Order: sequence, then structure tokens, then C-alpha cells
Amino acid sequence: MSISKNLSQKLESSEFSFQANRLIHWCKNDALPFWAKHGIDSSGGFHESLCYDGSPDLFSKRRVRVQARQCYVYSLANSKAWFAASDIASNHAWKYLSQQGLQSGESFPGEQFSGCAHLLNIDGSLQDSTRDTYDQAFLLLASAWHFRATNSPHAYDLIYATTAFLNEHFKSNAGGWVENCNNSLPRRQNPHMHLFEAFLASYEATYDDMFLELADEIFGLFKTSFYNLPNHCVLEYFDEVWTPVNIESARVEPGHMMEWCWLLEWYGRLRKRQVKQYVDSLYYSAVSSGLNLKTGFLINEYSLDGTISDGKSRLWPQTEFIKACISRYRLGHSDALQEAAIMIDKLLTHFLDTPMKGGWYDCLDKDGNIASSGMPASTFYHLACAVREVDMVIKGY
Repeated sequence: MSISKNLSQKLESSEFSFQANRLIHWCKNDALPFWAKHGIDSSGGFHESLCYDGSPDLFSKRRVRVQARQCYVYSLANSKAWFAASDIASNHAWKYLSQQGLQSGESFPGEQFSGCAHLLNIDGSLQDSTRDTYDQAFLLLASAWHFRATNSPHAYDLIYATTAFLNEHFKSNAGGWVENCNNSLPRRQNPHMHLFEAFLASYEATYDDMFLELADEIFGLFKTSFYNLPNHCVLEYFDEVWTPVNIESARVEPGHMMEWCWLLEWYGRLRKRQVKQYVDSLYYSAVSSGLNLKTGFLINEYSLDGTISDGKSRLWPQTEFIKACISRYRLGHSDALQEAAIMIDKLLTHFLDTPMKGGWYDCLDKDGNIASSGMPASTFYHLACAVREVDMVIKGY
């Protein structure tokens, strides 16, 4: 390696370290305390979203998966000792998730465990008891991380109970898991993407090979159905036998493609399988077709027919961009940390520099102007996960 190239890589690594530490500091010192103070409902659970002055949005119903996401965030923080009161916040979220969140499994009479509900009212009463695969994925993820943080026997039991429930009632003869207890269409890759994540997290919590075998099933679906080779993208919607819906004008989400980059590298590392070709393909396609050149942010959605179906930029796809860059770095792309550093700096400047320290702007328009009216709690899951990844790189993992 030439001296100039070696020096360039050191400078890139130094810039990444600087930006990464800024993001880690923001999470530890601003976001975690802010959401523990303003996001927690003293009567139970977390508020669905906050206004920009830190007050809760008292008109939004509560998605159970958001409660699971907040449990994940503070369980992760607890396991990493990022925030002194993270154990209190994670236990608060877990109590609500594992009590109010599990209401009414009447669709499955006689079951000792029947998964989590879909939607609650502000007072914690049941609004929608639908058992949805997307929601169960986050119940599983929260259980895995709460177990890692606390060694809770209840969390350990829910890892296995949730998995058994999904396998018993939601497995499809055509592969994967159906959408929900109503077997709705279209079928989607998104719940499977999060099940993939939850199975990998459950393996790392239990070291039970069963979870890697379940992840193998989803990797198989990714290769045969979700990944569209001609367009180097992830497709979102399918019929009951995994035939893409409206392929000519199919809508593509660059954020999901970046999320798959991260998940595939994680899976490949655990399974010792070659995934680099998929990661590179998805990354370059998302950047070439899904990056707003004016703002430098990923857009929400484009169509395969060449049109921009949603040119706004939500916060969460940018966190997935950072994670994808780190995954590419682990796969040998030495310049990927510089790309991550640039996005972290832009994230802190345009999305995370809010009047209430620890809050965020959830969406920008195509010109970079604020296009959101509040702070959804669901976004913290994406941010905390990105912070974990940059923290791991800083510490040499």
C-alpha cells in the first residue's frame, strides 16, 4: 500500500471516529434522557409520538410494535450501560408490552400464548386485537434484547413462545409467514425482513441454532422472491405464491434496501456465507436510483418505471444508509466509513438539531425543508440500532 493511500485511509478513519462519537454522544446524553423524561407515560408504556415542545401527542393510538421498539432501545442502552436510568425505562416498556400488549388472543382459543395485539388506546385498553406478523417480529426482538439486558426468565420464555406461535399459526405452504391472522394480501417482504432481524437477535441472545435455521428460510426467500436481479432492488409486494405485484411500476424503498445490506452482512457473518454480491448490488442501486442529489439524502420511494413516487426523505432511511456503509466496510470497502461519516454529519445537522435536545425532525421535503409535524417514537429504534453499529466499529468489532 502506498504512503499516500495509507494516509488517506487514516484520515477517513479519523473523520469517521469524530462523527461517530458525535452521534454516540447525542444518543447517550440527549436522546436517551429526553425520551425517558418526555416519552414515558407514567400510567404505562411510551407515548406514540411527541410534539416539538416535548409534550405528548394524546390523539394517536398506540401501536404495540412501537412499545416493543422502545423496549428494544432501552434494553440495548441498558446492556451497553449508555444511560443510568435505562433499566427503569426498559422495565417500564417491558411491563406494558408484556401485559397490555398481549391482550385478547381470542382468535386462538385455548392457547397459553397467542402473541401481541396490533393497536391500543391511549389508556392502554384494546383497540385492535389483530395478530400481525410485523408486530410479532418486534415482540420477538424486544424479548431477545430484554433477555440480554436483564436475564429475565419471562423474556426468555417469550422468545420461544412467540416463535412457536408464529410457526404454528402463521407459516405459509408457499414459504415464509402470512401477513396476519386474517391472511391478508398482498404479501410483503417487510415483515419478513424484521423477522430475519429478530431471528438473528434471538440467536445471539440464546445461541440456539433453531433461530439460524429460521433465518436460513428467510434468506432463501430473499434470494428467490424479494431480490429482483434485473433491477438490483428489493421488491415490496407479492401475491399468495410470491409472484411480484405490478412489477412494471413496482414501488421500491431505498431505506429497505440499505436495511437488507446490514442484515445480510450480519447473517453472512454468523452463517459464514457469501453475501457481498447482494450487499454491493443493493447499495449501489439504492444510491443511483434513490438518492436526492440536491439534499444528499435517500428519498422514501421510487418506481421501477422511472418515476419518483415519494421524493421526501424520512429520517429512518438515512440511519439505514449508515448501517449499510458499516456493513460494506466489514466486507472490505475501505472507503465506506467516509461515506458513513458524511451521512452522520448531515443527520446531526439536518434531522437531529432540534429545539429539544434529543428530539428529531422525522421528514424533509425534496428541497430539504422540514416536512413533519411531530416526533414519532418509532424512529428511535432505527437511530439506536445505527448508534450500536457505529459504536461497535469504534470499539473494533
